Amino acid sequence: MAGEVPVCPRGHPEGRVVRDGIQKDGGRPRQRWRCILPGGEFHRFLGVVSRTRTSLETCVECENHIAAYEGPAAPAQFEYLIREIAGALVDVGRGSSYTDAARRVHMQAMGNSPLKLKHEVKNGQTVAEWMADFVPVVAAPQAQESWPEVLVLDSLWFWWRGTGEIKTSTPLYSVLAAYGYDREGKNGRLWRLEAHPAQNAAAWCEFFSHLPGEPMSIVADEDAAIRGAIIARWGADFWRERYHSCEYHLYASGSQVLSRTAVASELRGLFHNALTSREAWDSFETAVKTTGPLPLQTWVLIHGEQVRRQTTRRSSIPPVYSNGALENALTRVRTIIGEREFSYRNRARLNLLLELFRLALLRADNPSDYATAIRAHLIKHQGHPKRSYREIYDHQSNDNGTRTNSLWSPAAQLRLHTGSDQKHTDPISLES
Repeated sequence: MAGEVPVCPRGHPEGRVVRDGIQKDGGRPRQRWRCILPGGEFHRFLGVVSRTRTSLETCVECENHIAAYEGPAAPAQFEYLIREIAGALVDVGRGSSYTDAARRVHMQAMGNSPLKLKHEVKNGQTVAEWMADFVPVVAAPQAQESWPEVLVLDSLWFWWRGTGEIKTSTPLYSVLAAYGYDREGKNGRLWRLEAHPAQNAAAWCEFFSHLPGEPMSIVADEDAAIRGAIIARWGADFWRERYHSCEYHLYASGSQVLSRTAVASELRGLFHNALTSREAWDSFETAVKTTGPLPLQTWVLIHGEQVRRQTTRRSSIPPVYSNGALENALTRVRTIIGEREFSYRNRARLNLLLELFRLALLRADNPSDYATAIRAHLIKHQGHPKRSYREIYDHQSNDNGTRTNSLWSPAAQLRLHTGSDQKHTDPISLES
């Protein structure tokens, strides 16, 4: 509680701890404590979470006076309040840039204080550091422990598009995504988001390796990379027996072929329900082989084996047959990243950001819950948790002095270092 006397951080059980005035250096005024030993020696310290004064020295809720030892809490080694750190993480998860979130929290913290100009925010470095230190902490209550009974998969590419006379496009990176349902096909939720330089079988294998478990059904587009990773992780029999190709996209691609060719209305009618049962598919396939035009016969030849497998078992699996819910989530991710897609170059940090996006999409990004988790983390580590933001930096190459980022595809990095699209070759921003 706010008025509790803290324990001496140096482990002096015989010491008497008393309040020792207000420490004003380093930003906000904080309650300082003194530990007095039996011999009269003493030392000063701040609490694990230090109490601070508000700008008006009153509670924003009840408007009563707040003593220094009763004010809002701040980590002992941080300038900002725990609730301000939590609020900044919520803002970033809802689409704010690191810089905008840093400026917003700075305004909340400093108001009209003379320190405001002295500590003017020029970039998002502060918030970028909080990402590494506290996103795993606030995300822990929503962490998934295994793959769901029904696993839905999809991915999203971000591109570097040419600006010169030659409009070339180069893949920057991809976001792999998973949605999960229970065995009844209900209670769906966004399971995982993860950025990769590629979108191949190796990337999906890494994606699958993060959680244990064996889904009873997997729904995805007919993607060779996903198929290869499923076989590598769970085996070829698993893929044949439990993989379900997204019916929405199958139906859309078949409808496209039908719209480009002159076919009888009877054939169109047979296709309408062809993906819902083995009998319906067999009727459609027979009619196509008998009277269908060559493009439609080719489409059936390509997809027929998979559709026969999945229509045979369709009634026995949970009623999740498409990846539409996951597509909606990825559309939101694209919207949030928006025009800043080029700014993200550090894979670890983007993955932390994607976790905040996931929490926001789950409606689990409550500032009070974030603050509670951060406070418990600080207390657990005696106010001095390990700072991990430096561990995720991308380091400069020893060979030629260039910075190799951890997120972009090899093609995009080659394009960057050869000077193509010169306007994009500025130093790496703090979004990276």
